[in-house]
Amino acid sequence: MFHNYSLDKRAIRMSQVSGTLEWAQRLGVSRSIALTGTGIDVTDLQDADARISYRQRIRQMENIIEHVPPGAWLMSRSEVSISDFGLLGYAMMSSATLDKAIQIAVKYHKMAGAMFELGFLRDGDDAVLRLDHMLAGGMVGQMVIDELFSGITPLIRLLTGNETFEPRELRFSFAKPSYHSLYARAFDCPIRFDEKYTEYRFDAALLAEPLAEADANTARICEESCRKLLNQMEIEQDIVSRICHLLLSTPGEFPRLDAIAEKLSIGTRTLRRRLKALGTSYQKILDDVKKELAIEYLQTTNLSVQEISDLLGYSEVTNFRRAFVKWVDVSPYQYRKRFEDASLRH
Repeated sequence: MFHNYSLDKRAIRMSQVSGTLEWAQRLGVSRSIALTGTGIDVTDLQDADARISYRQRIRQMENIIEHVPPGAWLMSRSEVSISDFGLLGYAMMSSATLDKAIQIAVKYHKMAGAMFELGFLRDGDDAVLRLDHMLAGGMVGQMVIDELFSGITPLIRLLTGNETFEPRELRFSFAKPSYHSLYARAFDCPIRFDEKYTEYRFDAALLAEPLAEADANTARICEESCRKLLNQMEIEQDIVSRICHLLLSTPGEFPRLDAIAEKLSIGTRTLRRRLKALGTSYQKILDDVKKELAIEYLQTTNLSVQEISDLLGYSEVTNFRRAFVKWVDVSPYQYRKRFEDASLRH
């Protein structure tokens, strides 16, 4: 019933959200438009260490795509700094060779909120970074891929000190987009669409290149810190999933935070602190669950809006309507009608 838990994993740093907002604002997209329906308040942006979910990030990108020219993100390449990648960046920079740095990136890329699986292989004289299992399709998926590939080139230049580096070839699994002519301006290499895999290919001979900032001791410390942080993220995110399962196991009965903490064998203050560190709260999780249940009821049952409101624990149906509009920008009645009309068309 609760759709795709992976999308609700809070792995995107708020600093990434802010960076995208700044770029969008330069193209005339206001913060309010970019954040519509994401559940992110402008005040949340002040906490750079907070994290949002993949679902929120996807909604933010959808909002921006709707208001900018197709492919505009390809024309906004900016300077890359190691600090942009946090601890992972320093682990890469201190690696002995580019080969080792890329292996570190592939192993710990989820720390940076990646919305894909990243693989690394060699194909003849080519070193290949391959993307798979995208969490978003359509234009959002294309934007994610385009931005990643746009960032890999300056990153490799930064790591190796080779200012002339360019990929050998880029392959995309999606069809040639309407803005395909922009790729020639963004990348100085052959571009191929409708391929089996999405790949960034470059000269494998560069893998043996020693890195200017290589430091074995720093590399060891940074990689160990990456491992611990990634493990901690997985442990903490499991808490959110467990809370969601508890709430969904008794729809219509939504326990207080202290009751949830007791079931998880965690102190109430400790649980509140851990959720805050993830950039969320019990109330936000509860609202997310209620939203998913409301959508489920509207799509799959004939329950009235009043009955759904009662099931979700609202004292007044007007409070439920107000909450639903905040979640999806339309009323429960409008949402059900749109869903029914779409079903009839298909």
